[in-house]
Amino acid sequence: MSDNPYTPSGSAYGNINPDTDVDMSQAELIRTSHLSHEANIQSLGCLYLLGGIFGAISGVAYVAVGIGMLCNLIPAMEDQPQMDATVAGVMQIGIGVVTLAMSFLQLYAGRTMQTLNASGKIAAIIVSVFSLFGCPCIGIFALYLLLSSKGEMVYSPQYKEIVQATPHIRYKTSVIVWILLFILVGLISFGIIAAMVSG
Repeated sequence: MSDNPYTPSGSAYGNINPDTDVDMSQAELIRTSHLSHEANIQSLGCLYLLGGIFGAISGVAYVAVGIGMLCNLIPAMEDQPQMDATVAGVMQIGIGVVTLAMSFLQLYAGRTMQTLNASGKIAAIIVSVFSLFGCPCIGIFALYLLLSSKGEMVYSPQYKEIVQATPHIRYKTSVIVWILLFILVGLISFGIIAAMVSG
């Protein structure tokens, strides 16, 4: 029995989890109302991870081509002087380094979005802002997820306790979402293969 006679009883306020001191009935209500938002952030994190992986591959390719130009392993065009090939090589390496930096930031943002780690929220916002230039729909949706009141709640320490207290509540991804994700990955893969072939 609790030493405090004014402690609310479990019958009136729901079952209290002794490990987290979370009101289970209230926790389930909050988790259920934020579950879709939570799942969308994690799904977008998966998408950012995929983009980061493909971006890192592209960055390495740019750097490799640039080094090849500087070392004369990759010949320049016949109508270009050697200085142009050197400048082109430096530019390729520069583009590759910037691409790698953005890819690592995207990988970090994606991973923290999947785990709902608040330490990576700023990185996720930065990546989402840059997404506005390439894919505005994803960028706008991502910023909404991250900056809305539900996004603030999902990233809060209180919500982490709620997640730990309600492991039985899970979001069921629809088949349509999986099909769209498969098509998106296929389109990205096709684009990379087409770029490599044309190059």
